[in-house]
Amino acid sequence: MQDPDTFSGSHVPFARRWHVIDEIDLIGLAADHAATERLCVRLEACADQLPERPTPAEIDDLCAALQSRLLDHIDREDRLLAAMFARDLPDPLCHALLDHIHTRHVACTVLAQDLIAALDATAPGHRSICPEALGYMLRCFFDGCRAAMAFEELAILALAGTRLTRDARALLAHRLAAA
Repeated sequence: MQDPDTFSGSHVPFARRWHVIDEIDLIGLAADHAATERLCVRLEACADQLPERPTPAEIDDLCAALQSRLLDHIDREDRLLAAMFARDLPDPLCHALLDHIHTRHVACTVLAQDLIAALDATAPGHRSICPEALGYMLRCFFDGCRAAMAFEELAILALAGTRLTRDARALLAHRLAAA
């Protein structure tokens, strides 16, 4: 009889272990990152147009995108990373990288909430701020999001190592090259 699987507590080898990571496993993450990048481009355009502020319709659209994109995206990514690397969590490097990714997710969420409060006059905690401060907030958000996405993609490359298929590795490399 084989030894129990020490990573998942299973008596069946490789049960509940994500051994090979293929492109299809990462396509949702890549799509989320591409959509977040498009939001960052829109916010960067807003920052470039300051002191002229976006129209009320643009503000509504941006705030809705900030709210849904980040909260859904972050929750999905946290679950995906936990599933992909659950067997590796005893490794201090894996644990540290996943903790750092989660911390960056929290920071992006807080920045998004601050932006919503600054842009949307109907948002709880709305405060009118000068164009320079709004520009700074916008740039902190999109720079931070871009850095968080790149770090996450690099962490997956580092942690998954030989578990990545050629197509999965190419997808991550393409995302990083586009950053």
